[in-house]
Amino acid sequence: MKNNITLLVFKKELLDIFRDKKTVIMSILIPLIIFPIMFGVIGKSMNNTTKSVEENLIIYVKDAGNSSLGQFIKAQKGIKFEESSNVEEDVKNGKILLALEIPNDFDKDVAEEKTSNINIIYDNSSQKSQMAISKIEAFIDAYSKNVVSQRLSKRNIEQKLLTPINIERKTTEKESEGFSKFMLSLLLPLLLVIYSVSGPIAPATDLGAGEKERGTLEPLLTTKASRMSLLWGKFFAITTMGLLTTLASISGVLISMRQSNSFFSQGSSSGTVPTLSIEVKALVLIGIIAILTTMVFGALELAISIYARSFKEAQTYLTPLTIIAIVPVYSTYMLDAKNIESIYFHIPLANAVCVLKELIAGIYNTQHILTTIGWTVAYIVASILFARFMFSREEVIFRT
Repeated sequence: MKNNITLLVFKKELLDIFRDKKTVIMSILIPLIIFPIMFGVIGKSMNNTTKSVEENLIIYVKDAGNSSLGQFIKAQKGIKFEESSNVEEDVKNGKILLALEIPNDFDKDVAEEKTSNINIIYDNSSQKSQMAISKIEAFIDAYSKNVVSQRLSKRNIEQKLLTPINIERKTTEKESEGFSKFMLSLLLPLLLVIYSVSGPIAPATDLGAGEKERGTLEPLLTTKASRMSLLWGKFFAITTMGLLTTLASISGVLISMRQSNSFFSQGSSSGTVPTLSIEVKALVLIGIIAILTTMVFGALELAISIYARSFKEAQTYLTPLTIIAIVPVYSTYMLDAKNIESIYFHIPLANAVCVLKELIAGIYNTQHILTTIGWTVAYIVASILFARFMFSREEVIFRT
């Protein structure tokens, strides 16, 4: 009987949540749409910047001696040369991306096999300027290798003597897939935890303080439904909504990873990102951790919402939870999945992030997984007991 009542309350609360179109838009549609748009715009911006530098590399070259290096650089495609009366100011303002100063006696020094110093002035706060210096340094390096080759030829020395070791790189993952997994290991734990915390806030606020403010909570208490049935029904509705929000955000990220020329395709030489090969058992474990984490905050936020006098007061209490949750998440943000210390799996939320990193990397450490799940279950029990305590107190229920 109690299970039937809990199910009825669950259906009723979930129906009320979905009747509010703003909740559906803010909790599901926006996370689902915003990430493909955001990462698509970022990727397009990066592509445009790269293309702009490659096709329109504007530099100033001071080469009074008309050196062979200056001629070599001028022969390269995609470079435009501008005059400048104030080099540093023009570089700083972006009129030119960098300035190259070649000494008058450059060719003489090269011929005498001396070292010649070249000055490059660029703006290290400008992305385009930094990309420009990388390209110019690559041209200078190519010229230098050609000079070395000529010097060795004069001495009848083979150039390969300068490279006794040839490195051939082999990766355990495909080039683009490895980059995608790396980015996913950074984004997925962050999004999952943040949305597990923030996702239930709106429904918890509405089903707790919102009902008190509207005066609809008291009539519910006069029905045959026990307080625990009401608590469980509300709790499951809040958890479900939180999971839908988390799923929508993760789906948005996965959609963005499949977009060509998006932010994620920057790690692929082909400009596209292949489908990630994450094992089914990893996805199942990720889902379990997402559900458990959402349950922790669903119960906690419902308890706080019940305690609040009004909708506005509940928002004031619940909003800092997101900020608090970010601290352990960012403390583990850059940890390498293959070298995480055991202490992190005993820290709330940090343990969930670390396990997710390991699962994405294909690491299945039973001790880490069980420790994290054990602690999370303990948090769920504590949160539900706290919610039950709040829901059983008359001075809290009728606190307006």
